[in-house]
Amino acid sequence: MRRSHASKEPHMPVLSVQMLSGRTAEKKTEYIKALAETTVRVLGVPEHAVTIVVTEVDATHWGTGLRTMAEVQAEKSAR
Repeated sequence: MRRSHASKEPHMPVLSVQMLSGRTAEKKTEYIKALAETTVRVLGVPEHAVTIVVTEVDATHWGTGLRTMAEVQAEKSAR
C-alpha cells in the first residue's frame, strides 16, 4: 500500500540566508520578519510554518573572485 505524501498542512519552507557579519541584531530581526511576511503572503503558508536561518560569515571567510571580502572592504575604505 502506497501512502500519499500530501498532508493538510503545507510543506514547511526553510529559508537559509548567508550574510557577512556586522549587522545589528535589530537589522537582522527586521530582515527575518520581512522574509517571513513575504513568504506567508506569496506562498500562502501559515506564519508558524516558516523557518529562517541566518548564518553570519566573517569577511575573511567569504571569497569573491581571488580576494576575501575583508580585502575588498579594506580596499574600499582606503579610497
